[in-house]
Amino acid sequence: MMVFGLLKERRRRRLQARPYPKEWLDAIRRNVRFFSRLSTSDQAELLGHIQVFLAEKRFEGCGDLELTDDIRVTIAAQACLLLLHRKTDYFPRLLTILIYPSQYVAEEKRQIHEHVWEEGKTVRLGETGRQLGAVVFAWDAVKSGATDSADGKNVVIHEFAHQLDFENYATDGAPSLATREQQLSWREVMKAEFASLRIAGETGIPTLLDTYGATDPAEFFAVATEAFFMRPCALRARHPKLYAELRNYFQQDPVAYSAERIRQS
Repeated sequence: MMVFGLLKERRRRRLQARPYPKEWLDAIRRNVRFFSRLSTSDQAELLGHIQVFLAEKRFEGCGDLELTDDIRVTIAAQACLLLLHRKTDYFPRLLTILIYPSQYVAEEKRQIHEHVWEEGKTVRLGETGRQLGAVVFAWDAVKSGATDSADGKNVVIHEFAHQLDFENYATDGAPSLATREQQLSWREVMKAEFASLRIAGETGIPTLLDTYGATDPAEFFAVATEAFFMRPCALRARHPKLYAELRNYFQQDPVAYSAERIRQS
């Protein structure tokens, strides 16, 4: 097992060191707004992660979508932003990325009461599942999130936050944390913030965080991660403890390269 791990790391280092195709870089600069605001070192690290990601994950076009390198690198760049500055195994439970041209219809089973379930169809922009080994996206939603959408939504960051949550074989809104102290701090802050969002959702109080995050702790982590990367200035100002926990976990301070900061200056 150790030999396999060493070989995998060696192969990944070779992938990271490969010359980066100009067409890919042009697509990222064209489609992914945050890239130009990253430091030179972070851009280089991100491009290396993208090389590995694209080599290891399978992409499939659905609903007559013609799969292109533009689509692949635009998704990869947003997903790999979550990996900067941290030791990573590149979303190990994920095998396949499915992309539709636009919103798609999926079968859904919803719990109405304790022993009552309702089946039906729902329109979606993205989804992932711990047992599926796949994520699904609507390409138009992917593009919107990559262009600094004013609503702070980013479907790629949201679904890949779920993938980070899955890495410790749980779906509880708590990704792998290095120490017991970090786990306790995370639990305390997230429990309080989740409870506050639930109250806001029930009472109609305006919130920075999408009240969809009040569904359960897993969705709260995904929604909070979206806000951390897409609206970091507002999140730091209004939820400083939550911002601090996410900054410690991701080893990043997105305020430094945020569109919000540029708009405010």
